[in-house]
Amino acid sequence: METELLGIILGVVLPIYPMLFVIYQKIGRYDEIVEEFRKLRSEHESHKEHWHGN
Repeated sequence: METELLGIILGVVLPIYPMLFVIYQKIGRYDEIVEEFRKLRSEHESHKEHWHGN
């Protein structure tokens, strides 16, 4: 019984695993892009304050 249950669980999870790994990688890339955007935005704000005197 336990072997059959383990077989069913593995049969369901293993085909989905590569898709979950790809999603995980894309989320990581998105986080890097967001962090870079935040740096650029803060840099822009500091330059704007310097040039416009706000």
